[in-house]
Amino acid sequence: MPSLVSATIVTYKGYEKAKEAIASLICHTKEVSLKIFVVDNASGDSTAERLRQEFKDVEVVENDSNKGFGSGHNTVLPLLESDYHLIVNPDIVVESDVVSELASFLDNNSEVGIVTPKILNLDSSDQELPKRQPVVAALIGRRILKKTLSKQVEYYQMKDTDLTKTVDIEFATGCFFMIRTDLFKQLKGFDTRFFLYYEDIDLSRRVLELMRVVYMPSSYVFHAWERSSAHKFRYFVILVQGMFKYFNKWGWKIRYNFHTSS
Repeated sequence: MPSLVSATIVTYKGYEKAKEAIASLICHTKEVSLKIFVVDNASGDSTAERLRQEFKDVEVVENDSNKGFGSGHNTVLPLLESDYHLIVNPDIVVESDVVSELASFLDNNSEVGIVTPKILNLDSSDQELPKRQPVVAALIGRRILKKTLSKQVEYYQMKDTDLTKTVDIEFATGCFFMIRTDLFKQLKGFDTRFFLYYEDIDLSRRVLELMRVVYMPSSYVFHAWERSSAHKFRYFVILVQGMFKYFNKWGWKIRYNFHTSS
């Protein structure tokens, strides 16, 4: 019997991108049963209603306020009856049956809790998103002191690992991954203290206490990555707030121990 897969896309305005993401998932998912939920975080425009009219089989849930990315995805937790659940950004597009490929991988690897594909830019270049758990030096080194902290950044980005092969990772990006639904429910979804950014790192870390997190580059999706935190001050502030929340929760490890795998 084919696996049952559910998916959530959280919207805040952005009807056109969400429409394209949904249409591509519906078009290319062939080998599993897919139920898509859209959670609209109080867009204040016609996004929710237009998507409801456009896609009759998609369940649209409208929140009365915008409580963030993780909270939006958690809205559907009581509604999920699937084997596996997809977290999907509205700026994702697929052109193959990646959903069935990821589900098949989980079918055959019972010790894996999360699997994530290769994430590509729209020009097909690799966004290089598989990572280890972050430390302060690696995050600072990505933005400033790049030469001084290059070793920490490269280790964080798994530059010492062959990422052309399926491999265990420590951080699955929240733009697109598949998680076992019972595990997602057991963990009560995302930690809603994170409004945006770091909720995916936090969830990956909690999953790793119970199961494996795996990167499968033979499957891929396209991501129209805007890097809002690099261009808009408001999002940069949210990013920094998320960083403080993350390290306050998990501890302020300053540097990697390069003699270990984390």
